[in-house]
Amino acid sequence: MVKLIFCCRRRPELTPARYAELLLEGHVPLALRHHPTMRRYVVNVVEQVPAGFPAYDSVGELSFDTLEDYEQRLYDSDEGRRAIGRDVARFLAGADTYLTTEHVQRAPAPATPRGARSPGIKMLCPLRRRPDMTHEAFVAHWLGTHVPLALRHHPGMSRYVTSVVERRLGDTGEEWDGFAALHFPSDEAWRTGLFDSPEGERVVREDIARFIGTTGPYRVAEYVQR
Repeated sequence: MVKLIFCCRRRPELTPARYAELLLEGHVPLALRHHPTMRRYVVNVVEQVPAGFPAYDSVGELSFDTLEDYEQRLYDSDEGRRAIGRDVARFLAGADTYLTTEHVQRAPAPATPRGARSPGIKMLCPLRRRPDMTHEAFVAHWLGTHVPLALRHHPGMSRYVTSVVERRLGDTGEEWDGFAALHFPSDEAWRTGLFDSPEGERVVREDIARFIGTTGPYRVAEYVQR
């Protein structure tokens, strides 16, 4: 299974609310109808952009059995391809695309109906490695050292997914090395339950400095479509 992450920007004449409406009510039904090889589809509408980071308006997470299913078998027909193309032109100014490998580190049983907003808080964090590290060293530290620390010291985190960037598709976008998705059941859990103790916070923050050069949390509204 491969996961593609699309970091999307709206057309300049659209408000964020109108963009979200066109995306969720117009584009999503078309995508579900005309992308038969798409196994999982998550739409994240950005609600808050971290200072100094790209102004993404949404982040799409699309999973396929193989990359060829996306590159060669994405559409059900030529008419489906044309319908998607016409629709995308209505609301999307551009998108940066990343091929990733997903690792689900903690996951509760699904409880939200498909298409409805997921409850709680989701923070989606793009990551760039320290400049003195290779991508391979970054990934090894992230998955082998940091993930166990995060699972141990973030007691309020209900779901945790790490997506390792294998490569960027296309020639636009930041050079991200990965994306971390942190879910919390409520604002209270995010504010007060992020760390288990001051010592746990110190351990986690010191480890972050060992391998991450740049990261910032995008607060998003998650809609699991498939």
